[in-house]
Amino acid sequence: MRTDQDITLDCIERLHATPGLDDQDIAVKVIDGVVLLAGIARSDLERSLAERCVKKVVAVRGLTNCLAVCPRSASPPADTDITREAVATIRHQFPDQVDAVQILVQNGRVTLEGDLTWHYQRDVVEGIVRSLRGVTLVANRIRVARRPAPDEPPGIRQHSG
Repeated sequence: MRTDQDITLDCIERLHATPGLDDQDIAVKVIDGVVLLAGIARSDLERSLAERCVKKVVAVRGLTNCLAVCPRSASPPADTDITREAVATIRHQFPDQVDAVQILVQNGRVTLEGDLTWHYQRDVVEGIVRSLRGVTLVANRIRVARRPAPDEPPGIRQHSG
């Protein structure tokens, strides 16, 4: 059985070795296999990376992520700049789908809305936006369209509920 100290050391080593994660202001505490992450992450992406990293450590039974998101730059980009950069990046990745996504930004917090065809598109769009400078939180409310089953005749849709 692994001790809390072993789990703590593994968590710290993984956090430190994770590319794109500044672990300098992240503290790790483990009690009975339950990990507490506390401190500062520089973006929602870093906060998410830290969480995913710790979940992979053997013998972790639970996780409480108390990391606060605090961007490094003294002057974060304006919401309009974040919106423009998000639209441009999504347009580059999915030129046919950019009009199907609406991006709402307020104080670095981004809400994604709209309808896409595939789940992977929804996930990629969220990842793109999370990685932008100045983004502190992403709420992904993009819906994925239901596609007909292979044996369903065209034009016929079954209603759920």
